[in-house]
Amino acid sequence: MGNNVIGSMPYSLALHPSIPGDKNSEKKIYGSIQQRETIGLRTLAQHIREHGSSFSVGTLQGVLSDMVECTRELLKQGYSVNFEGLMRLYVTAKSQAVDDVEDFNPNVHFTRINLRGDVDDEVHTFLNSENDFEYVMTREEQAKAKKAAKEALVTGGEGDDEGGDDNGQTE
Repeated sequence: MGNNVIGSMPYSLALHPSIPGDKNSEKKIYGSIQQRETIGLRTLAQHIREHGSSFSVGTLQGVLSDMVECTRELLKQGYSVNFEGLMRLYVTAKSQAVDDVEDFNPNVHFTRINLRGDVDDEVHTFLNSENDFEYVMTREEQAKAKKAAKEALVTGGEGDDEGGDDNGQTE
């Protein structure tokens, strides 16, 4: 691992059509990044603290909570918020068309308000520089393994007395 590597990026492999949306196209193997879990504000605060912050986890969590609340307020007021070095958040809207300016009612004709973000170039550079990848099971494979483990507990582990795989091979 090099100096910029912080941890390993989990990925799995899956067979997908080579032309997206065309199920009849040739199938090829693609890599997919697997998310470990979603980190909440408290865990993020603990992580910041582990990096040597002099602030307590509670103080950091409070600051992060205030940041979220204030960001939401500012977005609703029409501001974009730039988390420099990470991303810029902003709001867009989908609206229905009207024939006359006088007919437009924002409470009726805006049909959806969306949160969008532009990722900072520094993040792309960071994510694409010197990664250490770790192969992990897909979510489907994990679910099958979990189900098999539960069944083994119920049956007392019967069925695979010799510890081999389906071909009779041991590890």
